[in-house]
Amino acid sequence: MSIGIKQIAELANVSIGTVDRVLHKRGGVSKATEDKILKIISENGYQRNTMASRLKLASVKKIKFAILLPEPTSTSNYWILPKKGISKALKELKEFGVKGDYYQFSGSSSASFKKAFERFFLKNYDAIVTVPFFEKESNTLLEITKRRNIQVVFLDTEIQLQYPTNFIRQNSHKAGMVAGRLLYGLVGDQGKYCIVNTLNDKGIQVNNKQREHGFRSFFKSIGKDVIIKAINHPLNEVLKVTEEMESWFKDDSPKGFFVTNSRAHLIPKILSAYTVSNTFLLGFDLNKKNLEYLKNGQINFLINQQPKYQGYVAIKNLFNSLTKQDNSELNLDIPVEIIVKEHFITE
Repeated sequence: MSIGIKQIAELANVSIGTVDRVLHKRGGVSKATEDKILKIISENGYQRNTMASRLKLASVKKIKFAILLPEPTSTSNYWILPKKGISKALKELKEFGVKGDYYQFSGSSSASFKKAFERFFLKNYDAIVTVPFFEKESNTLLEITKRRNIQVVFLDTEIQLQYPTNFIRQNSHKAGMVAGRLLYGLVGDQGKYCIVNTLNDKGIQVNNKQREHGFRSFFKSIGKDVIIKAINHPLNEVLKVTEEMESWFKDDSPKGFFVTNSRAHLIPKILSAYTVSNTFLLGFDLNKKNLEYLKNGQINFLINQQPKYQGYVAIKNLFNSLTKQDNSELNLDIPVEIIVKEHFITE
């Protein structure tokens, strides 16, 4: 087991300052004493006290993070959740000289994303936390950060990019397959299935597309040729009922709705307005509105991506990377967690 600088000094019967001079090759130590210290280190190992060193440096050099997340909208406050986790981690690391600046962009606009991250390079940030909603713009961001040796961690979604990078996310394809299995258990072979996605200026949002693909893949994997319709509506617009949707509503067969984002709470109001029966609903994330409908039985399942945890560990693990050169947890796959109303029933 490695020992610290204080223990090395005690074993060598010298001062901590002498050990420090040997470790950092600053000279001023006799050859015999240096050899003695190096022999102790060779036999026992040396574990640098990163936290103590970081505290010492905090008064001189700050670690600065840039955090760029989509702005909350009138129909979704999902991005408040990872921000809470990020804020908690920053608060815990404040004494070590860690600081974070928040930026926002419109989730429907790639230009807004690019304009926001360009502001980063007017300041000297050590690391960036953001989301990879737009492939071209994310590649541009990575190209600049690689040149400047700035760490980047993407939350929420993983996409193929030109450069190796870090993702803290849930596997969206796998989550879509789980959603298919859950709804199939309620709707069966004879029912109809409806997928609800959101659109930005590049088309269907990346993780929505991945979840839809996973959902369809589940039915292929079990050899079921069921009816699956997709509704794709703009991110910043209200979900509107089309004539085709109205015709589905009039059908008496079971209907399964898979909302590939955090807006499952929009569906019960529509179903109630059109008095649609025999429906089952699955969506993502434990925001307040979703939880209300889960608890009263109008949402059957929610898949939790643990966004607060994603934000928290992104900051903590980036800090470890910058101070301990430990990159082992900059890539994390968040398990698919299924939440039902029974989670909230107390005896």
